[in-house]
Amino acid sequence: MQLIIRLFNSNRKTNSILLLFTTYSLILLAIRAKLTNTIYLFFLVWNLFLAFIPYFFITYLKTQISFQKSKIKALLLLFFWILFLPNSFYILTDLIHLSQSSNLLVWFDLIIISSYALIGFTIGIISLIEFENIIKNYTTSLITKLMMPSICFLCGIGIYLGRILRYNSWDILSNPLELIHDILISLLSVHALLFSFFFGAYIYLFYFLKKFHSTINPL
Repeated sequence: MQLIIRLFNSNRKTNSILLLFTTYSLILLAIRAKLTNTIYLFFLVWNLFLAFIPYFFITYLKTQISFQKSKIKALLLLFFWILFLPNSFYILTDLIHLSQSSNLLVWFDLIIISSYALIGFTIGIISLIEFENIIKNYTTSLITKLMMPSICFLCGIGIYLGRILRYNSWDILSNPLELIHDILISLLSVHALLFSFFFGAYIYLFYFLKKFHSTINPL
């Protein structure tokens, strides 16, 4: 519990806003459940939990781990950060479930899903920026600049594996051979590459806009 408090206080303003927005989103889902007597869309809570995992990893790495003293632990955290990072952006694809919404609820469902997607996207972009701030101390500027779009593309691949092929992040541990096989097959698929490229570009665009905004508005 003390660790969670320390991590929360490491960026209290941002984390307070995220907590407030998350509470708002949970209330929306509770209202929908009360109105419809169903728990449809409750999977968004689980997806949002998964979206927060990479943010936890990168915040822990930033505040609790020293690369010089714990290289193996730091690299292990980065591995799991990259592994779970696509989950932060994945929620946007849950908009596909709007096709199952009734005419009376479709706009309410749009607000609910988009609110969860916005939280996920926000913490994903924050995670990318925090990663850049950490890694730029150990690599050249050129390598850092090349790494960021590459990670966004990897997120695109991860989202394709999750949404289209229905894999989960932990399949790399529970079902690694089949996952690796399907990744290699996907790299030969034009559809998979285009999906991954354009979704990765979409993520990178938001990352770039956030960086640009921070540059012209440093305060």
